[in-house]
Amino acid sequence: MTNDEYQEVEPQTDTISDVYALVAGVGGAGANVVSVIATSPCRGVRYVALDSDRLCLNRIQNCETIQLGQKALHGMGSGSNREIARSVAEAEKETLSRLVKGCFVLFLVTGLGGGIGGGVSPMLAKIAADAGVFVVALTIYPFDCEGTDRLMCARLEQDEILTQCHLVISLPNQLLTLKAEEDANYIGLYGKSNQMIARVVESLWLNLYNPSILPLDMGMLRNVFPCGKNNSVGRMAIASAAGDGRIECIWQEFLRHPWLNSGEVLRKAGRILAIFNVGDDFNAINEIDDFRGRLHSENPDVELFIGVSKDSRFQQGEISVVLIATPNRTVRVPDKKNTVPMENEITDSVEIIGDLPPRPVTKNPPPVPPLDVEQLFSDKKHSSNRWWKLGYGNPNQGVLDLQVDSLGRFDRCEKTYFEGQQLDVPTYIRLKYELR
Repeated sequence: MTNDEYQEVEPQTDTISDVYALVAGVGGAGANVVSVIATSPCRGVRYVALDSDRLCLNRIQNCETIQLGQKALHGMGSGSNREIARSVAEAEKETLSRLVKGCFVLFLVTGLGGGIGGGVSPMLAKIAADAGVFVVALTIYPFDCEGTDRLMCARLEQDEILTQCHLVISLPNQLLTLKAEEDANYIGLYGKSNQMIARVVESLWLNLYNPSILPLDMGMLRNVFPCGKNNSVGRMAIASAAGDGRIECIWQEFLRHPWLNSGEVLRKAGRILAIFNVGDDFNAINEIDDFRGRLHSENPDVELFIGVSKDSRFQQGEISVVLIATPNRTVRVPDKKNTVPMENEITDSVEIIGDLPPRPVTKNPPPVPPLDVEQLFSDKKHSSNRWWKLGYGNPNQGVLDLQVDSLGRFDRCEKTYFEGQQLDVPTYIRLKYELR
């Protein structure tokens, strides 16, 4: 479908609500992922693939396709050129604005590395966020074998997307190779990654859209993940189990998951969003408490948000957990017990106007030592002496006349003596050391 032929297609919705989610795959990688997600569509979700490569779009099935940059690229790709991809995004602003019109949640799936995905995705996210849409970006990092240039482009594009989205989830494909079998190939790893992305999109939207046991609140998500204010990306993982001890199995699978760095992401996370997809036999109270206790044993300071959705497709005793972890922490400002500042107290450095107050004069200043010129020249002859180099032979050096006027808060305490010496006095004064 070209831009001239593009028409708005309303998603399938029920009579209760007309809100819908948009799953947009931008670029070759994003379009392929959305094509896989659309094989099992959810009610109220619209699936669209956007790319400039006509051959790539011709292979996409199960979803709508929109060809970008037809006049500039003539059906070809951007050649991993970021500038060309950005120019396509600028030229297609009107098309992107029509695409997100009336959307409730945008799931933006894109592959990074210099192509159309990294160039158009920031523009699409910005247009959607400005329209009040909750934007969740799932960014796919290239494999290490694809070259350092693509990896550097991916990092730059990731930073641009981060400033335009509410929640950004990074999907580094290279980490999948750490736990892959010896006979694994790239096609199998891509398929595994696509399935996990599909599960995340499906689980998050069903919990928001369908009646749930423990639904997530969109207002809460907007407060927890403000647009453009999260300075780091999140990671995700999925685990499933059935039968007795299923929470234990799911937890151990999370600790071994490659996208969570073998549990390291869980231990350093500031916020974790856990979505449970369950059957009829789920014991919500006990099993959620078990999961919460295991998580807090690894990370006591984490903020945990839980949603529970019932899925009729699940067999007896089967549950699945989608986990999204971000390193951001909520900073709580402690209550101020004394709101009235004390006299002459400086409450904030930015309130200081003019010069700082003068420093109090020392009570017992040391006397100025007399200057003996003959001794000065005599000491210079011995400049190679180690003590002269340290300053002990300098006639300008004097002995500090240090005395104890007050012990501070120790004046109100019982004095401590050992072998006739008061231990509350500084050691160099008690032992009568000379300080120069």
